[in-house]
Amino acid sequence: MHNVFSALLLLALIAGIVPPGAAAYSGAYVSMGIAAIGLVALGRPDRAVLHHPMALAILGAIVLLGATIPFVYRGEADLMAPVFVLPMLTAIGLGMIGKRAGYVPGPVLFALICLIAVSIALAGGAYEAFVLQMGRVGLGNNPIHYGSLAAMVGGLSVIGVVATTSPWRYIFVIGPILGVAATALSGSRGPLAGALAMAGIAMLYLLIGGWRDRVLRFSILGALLAGAVVLLVVMSEGSDRVSGLLNAMDIFRFTGGSDDIRAALFASALHALKSSPVFGLGFGQLMDTARALYPDFAQVHQLENLHADWANFAAMAGGIGLFAWLLLLLAPLTLLLDETARADQPIALGALILVTGQATLGVSNAMFGVVPQTMLYAVALGYLFARARRLSDRAATR
Repeated sequence: MHNVFSALLLLALIAGIVPPGAAAYSGAYVSMGIAAIGLVALGRPDRAVLHHPMALAILGAIVLLGATIPFVYRGEADLMAPVFVLPMLTAIGLGMIGKRAGYVPGPVLFALICLIAVSIALAGGAYEAFVLQMGRVGLGNNPIHYGSLAAMVGGLSVIGVVATTSPWRYIFVIGPILGVAATALSGSRGPLAGALAMAGIAMLYLLIGGWRDRVLRFSILGALLAGAVVLLVVMSEGSDRVSGLLNAMDIFRFTGGSDDIRAALFASALHALKSSPVFGLGFGQLMDTARALYPDFAQVHQLENLHADWANFAAMAGGIGLFAWLLLLLAPLTLLLDETARADQPIALGALILVTGQATLGVSNAMFGVVPQTMLYAVALGYLFARARRLSDRAATR
């Protein structure tokens, strides 16, 4: 069975990370199904895993959202509040599978999977942009979702730099830059901001830890120059949305432009939080405030959520919801409470990138839900969790 679990873990990583665009939905369901196998088959014998801080953070968020239901219940739709984040259980399931697997992929292979993923996403996006002449690329998916996925896998691929001492490790420095390029092609400012944030935190981490490495310094400089060139090329092609990144605050205020849709959504989230600061209004009433405040804004009425994590959690579950969101964001950092995991650079860098990316992307996009973005976050977290447990077991036997 050890080989079976090894194969399942590797398949979950590939399915949850590699497919770009619309194909990411199929991959997400495969990873979710594999994690479900782990939870069902190993939940009882490995129940001690539920005491781990990471598992407690995820379970705590689900319980908190469920606890608000009696106070906001108006219909069956309100029962969806905890279901909204159930895909995060994938991280726990993969951690269980990794415990029983005879082989847990090393961080170099994980980084390579991410680098392949962002390369595929960028190649597909470039084809749509320069061959098909599409204004905003998405490979059959929403450009914002496509950009978010590309940004995250690009950021995570840089783990390969600290995962080995091989001379070819420097190639992984380009991963975050490929993510920046893909998000630039998507024309989505939120994902681009997330990609830049992850690239920034990764480069800073690498410089602090490897300043004496001359080749690494030049690799980072080359990657940064390449990223700057990419942005200049995309902006020269007429992408006003990308060139308007510095005016990103427009999505939080009314200016009379297209960003007024986001401004209306975010204003309604703040209004909902003010009207029910503790328990929120319920998942079923997620859009009621926006529709009531802006009755003539037809585009707002067609949307299913507030298109930002903080807004969704605040509106459906108030302050409790925001705390649940914080628990989900901090889950990767709880891995670093263990000294063995903290000393492992791939885990430490991976946790920082996951938190930075998910938090930044969630400011203006919906990253949590039954969507590929959540599954990518959960699958990557599950891998880091599996590796942390493996390292802890090795340390305990010494």
